[in-house]
Amino acid sequence: MPRHFGLLVRNWRIKLLALLVACGMWVGVVYASNPPAIATYYVIPQVSGLNSGLLVLYPIKSVAIKVGGVYSNVHSPLVRAHLSASVNLSAIKSPGVYQVHLASSLQDPNAFLWYPPTTVAVTIDRWQTASLPVRVVVPSKELPQAGYKFNSQATTASPADVKVRAPSSIISSLQPEATVNLSSWKASVDLTTPVQIPLPKGVSKSEVTFSPQEVTVHASISSETNHLTLPVDYILSGQVASGYELTGAQVTPLFVSATGPPGIVDGLSAVDTQPIDVSGISRDTSYQVRLNLPSGVSTSVSSVTVVVTVTQLPTATATPTPTPSPTPTPSP
Repeated sequence: MPRHFGLLVRNWRIKLLALLVACGMWVGVVYASNPPAIATYYVIPQVSGLNSGLLVLYPIKSVAIKVGGVYSNVHSPLVRAHLSASVNLSAIKSPGVYQVHLASSLQDPNAFLWYPPTTVAVTIDRWQTASLPVRVVVPSKELPQAGYKFNSQATTASPADVKVRAPSSIISSLQPEATVNLSSWKASVDLTTPVQIPLPKGVSKSEVTFSPQEVTVHASISSETNHLTLPVDYILSGQVASGYELTGAQVTPLFVSATGPPGIVDGLSAVDTQPIDVSGISRDTSYQVRLNLPSGVSTSVSSVTVVVTVTQLPTATATPTPTPSPTPTPSP
């Protein structure tokens, strides 16, 4: 046996242990600042091969894919750019729920896939086209004001239907709507309004298309008001100046036309003015004063003229005290 070989194998166990320790120390030094790591990335699979007339009903959610390597590599922005996932749906011929093969790929030599998922669930549906009626919607806060009635039965949309293309499993539950605001209208009106279709949870807007996008809504509005001609009553407050008295007031116009809900207007015998303060006046005075109207009632004029007349009280004249007659002196 050669002499140098004997030197090589002498105390080989100790030498092997030393080698292992050295390798361990080297690995520890190398990975002390850049240790092994696993990072999770969420990727939305790309879909291909879907047959004409079919669609993926709910968008495939992102899948969690783990990437292994050293810390700096697995957290590099390049990993996300080089990571992809895809599904091929060419084998699917009819609607249903399927578990399909998920192909994951990482084009990065400094990292690797760590047990990537192999399947993903997809829901396949078929396209369908139907004409659906448009429902006219008036929010409660946007109905006509008091005294006017919205007749939903006589309200129509033109065209009455829209052509909708949507997944066959949900198309029967879709309801096209045209929402209108009637709060400022007091008579029937035609309004051009966009059409909207509320979608079931999980269905994206791209999966439902329709035309036309607008319809004309004929909203039927009728008056629920009565019209009465009522006298105007003035309301005075305060005291005129000292030495004067209030002798009268004249209101112009004497009568106004009142319009409002029957339950309110029919109970009125007159329309009052806002209180007029005549405190301290010492001459005839004209006031422009607004009418005090119940809620929901309107009048032909919003204010009237009231002329208040006063008269100076007469000044009292003092009566002179009579001078007593002299008493006659008796004769001696």
